[in-house]
Amino acid sequence: AYFPGRTDIECFHRWQKVSDFDLGKRSWTKEEDETLIELVKKYGFKRWSFIAKFIPGRIGKQCRERWHNNLDPAIKKDAWTEEEESILAYYHRIYGSKWAEIARVLPGRYLFDSVMQAFRPAL
Repeated sequence: AYFPGRTDIECFHRWQKVSDFDLGKRSWTKEEDETLIELVKKYGFKRWSFIAKFIPGRIGKQCRERWHNNLDPAIKKDAWTEEEESILAYYHRIYGSKWAEIARVLPGRYLFDSVMQAFRPAL
């Protein structure tokens, strides 16, 4: 391998990311969101690289993160309950800042960003 310690797929993903300097810097459009929703309905939420082929300028990781952090209908967007905040505080004492681990114990709040953002004001 040309880059010791890097797999072919790691090199490919890095190239995808750096080859388009605007990649990841621009906001998602309403049309992109609608397309992503339709593609997830059609192909499921496991085939992100495949889905990204239908959304020019986006890669699989961006599609996955957009879905899981913003578009998934299972996401709870209402205010956190006292019970959820207690659970969050309890698991923060156990896991520290391992937000992905903490997110797993909160149904509907399982997303990394959602959990981390809820806890930050209390830090």
